[in-house]
Amino acid sequence: MRRWTALCMCILVLLAMPFAVTAAQAGDGNVTATPYNKTGQMGNQTANMTVAGYIAQDENLTRLAEALNVTGLYDTLNTGGPYTVFAPSDDAFNALGNKTVNQLFNETGNLTTVLQYHVVEGKYTSANLTRMAENQTGNQTGNQTGESILGIIGGLLGGGNQTGNMTTLKTLSGESLNVTVSDGKIMVENATVTTKDINATNGVIHIIDKVLVPPGMNLTVAENQTGVMATETTM
Repeated sequence: MRRWTALCMCILVLLAMPFAVTAAQAGDGNVTATPYNKTGQMGNQTANMTVAGYIAQDENLTRLAEALNVTGLYDTLNTGGPYTVFAPSDDAFNALGNKTVNQLFNETGNLTTVLQYHVVEGKYTSANLTRMAENQTGNQTGNQTGESILGIIGGLLGGGNQTGNMTTLKTLSGESLNVTVSDGKIMVENATVTTKDINATNGVIHIIDKVLVPPGMNLTVAENQTGVMATETTM
């Protein structure tokens, strides 16, 4: 009787083994499905990069990435912060012309100044810039209530044509940038923000469509010009 019972138990164990293997395979299927679900986090991967790290891997910012390496500013934007970077796209650099860009890249001092003119200490998202522009313009309007007649005259003479709200930011070069917000569009001096709010671990990046030129610097290189790129001084 005992032998018969033992034999039955062995048969039951053998019959149960295929079900156990199937269950294990099903369990493994659930485990391997987890990485697939991570694809929904692709848009947030920049939050794990520094400002410099993001610029280095963006295929539309290769000129800027090269400039950061040439000047040594990569380390600054990779370790310090927070920073707000108004990043010129490759098209923005290309618009300067190859001769101008090559000349600029050969003059490390001027290139450093140009790059620093695109960087502001602190993290300013598009929402921050919009709010600051509205507040600053509102304060200026409130302070000019006694100058309405002069404002009308200025308008008739061609002045006072600025539209939108504006705020001013101080750059690493020591110069200031005027940021204008109008109908949701953000302008940095004469450049338009084409991609905004690329968040990084030590700041935020806004891609712009022009290279910003610091006051007093002329980036235009004549066809027959050789030597150092000129920096104008004002008396």
